[in-house]
Amino acid sequence: MVRKMTPAQFRAAMNKQQRQQKQAIDNHNREVRRHNAAVKKTVKLYNRDMRTYNAKARAHNARVENQRRRLNQEIQRLNSRPAATTFVTYRSSVETLAQAYAATEASVSGRTISSAGRELVDRGSEEAANSAYLLNAMHGDGAPEDDPTENQLRGPSMQTELLRFGPDLVDRWTGALFSLSPRNPDAARHFCTSAREVLIAMIDGAAPDSRVAEADPSCSRTDRGVPTRRAKVGYLLRRKGIDEKSIEDLVEQDMDNVLSLFREFNDGTHGHAGKFTITQLNALRIRVESAIGFIYALCQA
Repeated sequence: MVRKMTPAQFRAAMNKQQRQQKQAIDNHNREVRRHNAAVKKTVKLYNRDMRTYNAKARAHNARVENQRRRLNQEIQRLNSRPAATTFVTYRSSVETLAQAYAATEASVSGRTISSAGRELVDRGSEEAANSAYLLNAMHGDGAPEDDPTENQLRGPSMQTELLRFGPDLVDRWTGALFSLSPRNPDAARHFCTSAREVLIAMIDGAAPDSRVAEADPSCSRTDRGVPTRRAKVGYLLRRKGIDEKSIEDLVEQDMDNVLSLFREFNDGTHGHAGKFTITQLNALRIRVESAIGFIYALCQA
């Protein structure tokens, strides 16, 4: 039975219905505005992140391109001079490393590889460029305009990277840097002896013999029956999810390059003892610093 309403009750009911309808519309509009604001914020954040990413990508690509250009320039400078009678073995290693980088870049070109693999390839161009620059500097064709002061030459560096392997390596590297002085007749020899210990300790610390052998019982071994350096490189690459023979070859050639450099200085055949300038010592420091950074990237799981 329909309830009878007075005119006042009818008006009150209508007003209530209108208020409820208006409230529902207001709530809907408020939710629409909140949704639109959230979408706008998300789009704004996405666009900001994309701009940041693109800017970093452009900066990264520019750095890589600059290193490639620098490598080409250093190799051209190296080839423009008559063959020298010093650093002969190291020159061969420099050329081999440059070829290994070019072959690796060609091998992965047009293919999608992991970011870890891409990082090592990109660092490879820097390694090759620094090795060629060092050789040019040793033959008197460096860049003295970029020379640091002697205090800057001996200043600390690479502490964050080396501390991952323990404070002992930081101390060893600090000692290596302290020996760099054009007044020290054995500066390069002392530096290379300590630097070699640092690099070998990094590899051995990240890839202990027992773990390498456990991961691959059939790995290549030395005459003493322990995993070779190449086996350790392969172990570290696989741990990073990298299975690219060309990258393994690049890493191995880089290790050969820097270790052959140390042998040149330590076997007494280089013919430059006591005659190194700040330009040459700085080139030596730059080469080994980049090698530390390269091995650090390799050792990161």
